Amino acid sequence: MRYKVNDPESSDRTPDAIKTSAEVTWHYNEKSSNTKETKLVIVVGLLAVSVIALVATLTIQMAVFRKEEYKEMCQSEECINTAARVLDAMNKSVDPCQDFYKFACGGWIDKHPIPQSQAAWDQLSLLREELLQKLRILLEEPDKDDDLRPVKLARNLYRTCMDTASVESLGLKPIFEILNRIGLPSKIPVDNDVVTLDIAELSGKAQRILGLNMLVNFYISEDVRNTSVNRMMMEQASPGISERYLLDHLRFESELTEYKKYVISMLEMAGAGEKSSDLANEILEFSTQIAKIMSTPEERRSANHFFHDVTINELQQLTDLHAQKWNWTNYMNSVFNQTNVTIETNVDRVIVMDLHYLQKLPQLLAVTPPGTIARFVWWSVYSTVAPLTLQKFRDLGFQFSQKVFGLKEKTPRWKGCTGNVNSNFGMALSYVYVQKHFNDQAREKALEMLLDIKAAFDSMVTELDWMDTSTRKMAHKKLHSMRPFVAFPEWIKTPEKLNKFYDGVDVIPGKLFQTFLKLTDTGVKKSLNSLREKPDKDRWISTSTTVNAFYSAILNSVTFPAGILHPPFYGSGIESINYGAIGAIMGHELTHGFDDQGRRYDENGNLKQWWSEETLRHYHEKVECIIKQYSNYHLPELGTNFTVNGFNTQGENIADNGGIREAYRAYQRLKDRSPNQQALPGLVDYSHDQLFFLGFAQTWCGNYTHGALKSKLVEGVHAPNHFRVIGTLSNNADFAKAWKCPAESAMNPSHKCILW
Repeated sequence: MRYKVNDPESSDRTPDAIKTSAEVTWHYNEKSSNTKETKLVIVVGLLAVSVIALVATLTIQMAVFRKEEYKEMCQSEECINTAARVLDAMNKSVDPCQDFYKFACGGWIDKHPIPQSQAAWDQLSLLREELLQKLRILLEEPDKDDDLRPVKLARNLYRTCMDTASVESLGLKPIFEILNRIGLPSKIPVDNDVVTLDIAELSGKAQRILGLNMLVNFYISEDVRNTSVNRMMMEQASPGISERYLLDHLRFESELTEYKKYVISMLEMAGAGEKSSDLANEILEFSTQIAKIMSTPEERRSANHFFHDVTINELQQLTDLHAQKWNWTNYMNSVFNQTNVTIETNVDRVIVMDLHYLQKLPQLLAVTPPGTIARFVWWSVYSTVAPLTLQKFRDLGFQFSQKVFGLKEKTPRWKGCTGNVNSNFGMALSYVYVQKHFNDQAREKALEMLLDIKAAFDSMVTELDWMDTSTRKMAHKKLHSMRPFVAFPEWIKTPEKLNKFYDGVDVIPGKLFQTFLKLTDTGVKKSLNSLREKPDKDRWISTSTTVNAFYSAILNSVTFPAGILHPPFYGSGIESINYGAIGAIMGHELTHGFDDQGRRYDENGNLKQWWSEETLRHYHEKVECIIKQYSNYHLPELGTNFTVNGFNTQGENIADNGGIREAYRAYQRLKDRSPNQQALPGLVDYSHDQLFFLGFAQTWCGNYTHGALKSKLVEGVHAPNHFRVIGTLSNNADFAKAWKCPAESAMNPSHKCILW
């Protein structure tokens, strides 16, 4: 390793070489009686000394030259762990200028096969696994007298979830009770001459009781045009399986076949008997009809997809144009049942995201037999609640996942229960988690890095040649207004505030299904009651026990929970890798405020056109470059016609490309402040600029089953990890310079797509 060569006291002066030098000197001292021999010895001695001096001089010069940015070696535990992790992940036989992902991640991919119970396995998955292990320990600890009530409730829910005997003892009874509460029969209606159902009222009940978006997706959020008030929001709802699959039977024949088998098996368990197959066909056919009236992801992402702000009565008029099959008053009364809110249909307004869908839905219902609608609604509720009861229902779900996603083992019960508790008591778990696994110093350092990256982005905006002065001024203003949320919300450390956060929440020991309904009721009611409340602009949109990062356009905030602030993303001991890893993620989230969606919102989170027409024209030209670049990435392992959807992934690709550039500039600022950067053991062959890009690439090392990869391509907004790395870095001139990639090599094309 070069580090040893650079050390003038190491390998160039071996023990044998030192011994020979001493022997020559000793020989010279002892043999002085013979003049010729003495002269010869003198000459040999002088030559030897000269050679040694020359070697020493060259070695010192090499050391100074090669170690000019490395003043000392980092020998802390975290640095040693980081060095081992980085080296272990690499495949040095790959040319970094041909495929940097394979160079940086080839070793990791070979050594980290997908676990039997997973469909994908990457660095995020690995960190989530570690988080679950830590949370499990916290949940399995016995309660102490001074533990806060929410913490005790979290442990109680975990114990109740793990009590499978009590769950199994109830049999199908919980399913029948829910169907009855919503107004559906205990068994799927098989005759066509059924009583016509009030589908709007049933959908509203499903939303209120189960939080289930059936035919309509309804929620409360800030008004996108005035974020100082809350408003009802309405969107289209998926029929239960991806509309992409339903509308492309040829490409997704195997997935649809397996889904049909799943529906048949579930219906057989519900007592449908020999009619199960026909009923499954009917449910899939109606699901396909729903998929046909839905707006595509491309249409919804388009700037031409408009929101509509209307009263409930106005919405009724709009959806009654072609068929009067949906009563919005009945729907709203069901949704807001037993809340503090009374809806006035001629006053209260709703923001509709998909008016075309809501107008087509009554038409579809009008031409569909009532029996078909009744069976679809029954199936929607039944398939939602059944897996929460008996193991045999979950086994069917696993069998489907086996065939479609390649799973080989069931997820252990403790993992599912831990995740369930984290979903319901995430802030309570955050309270105990950050005390044991995080500290204020790490939080402050992460915040300092975020401010560095924000300052770097700010300077980059100043230098843009395609943005005019007025738009640039607004861009600076939006960036400066972004709220940074790092590690954990401060209020969770105050017991009174944490207790208040969980007011009205309870767990019924030994009764998991009842507890689920109670928690759902409390959560849905709290959300619905917020319609008349002032939005909390400083709220966190995730818990600290989350391995992810977020940007909120409406809040204009970036959030980096404690869960992701661990190696390999953060805490590597070397700032070049920290900035390349979590720094690029921070830049990524900041850039989301200026991607194709985030750019539509101003500094207060309001939907507003703050771009000049000329600047917007340049922006679209640059975005089109990114769309075309990623659309050309093929995945031949999935067969023909499987490419990255450059249009639907454009927001994430814009964020990746901008994020890495911002993080790199921020790291250069750090080096200017602290030029004496430490070296990593075994990695002194690589400059810190090179380590920066290694840190970035290795956060995306991962493996996927073909089923998971196909699902990611079809439904996801992120490109597969391989393309997130090579797509981003091949656009980056700083990367090409750091790794000395020849012009027109795969990772250094002359044509680069650069926006931010």
